[in-house]
Amino acid sequence: KLIDRFGALPKQAVSLLNSIKIKWIATKFGVEKLVMKQGKMICYFVSDQQSAFYASPNFHQVLQFVQKHSNICKMKEKQTPNGLRLLLTFENVKSIRKALELMEMVGG
Repeated sequence: KLIDRFGALPKQAVSLLNSIKIKWIATKFGVEKLVMKQGKMICYFVSDQQSAFYASPNFHQVLQFVQKHSNICKMKEKQTPNGLRLLLTFENVKSIRKALELMEMVGG
């Protein structure tokens, strides 16, 4: 906890620290890009479809999470200018705190 003589951290500072945690967790699961907009969190996985990541235990953990929680997230492929990309989309993500909770759920 980062509490000093001035008291607790402001909400904005807590959100900033939480956004860094989200990025660390997402990177562990092969997410190259993460976008939050319009109540959605979209995770873009490693663009190289031949990457060893797709055979790793971390990717299998993500797949199991998606299967168990299909009511809150969807996985799909999308054609982008850089080729096909695998996306994981979470609905109803209206805050950094909610995004962190979801990323921690994926991480088990």
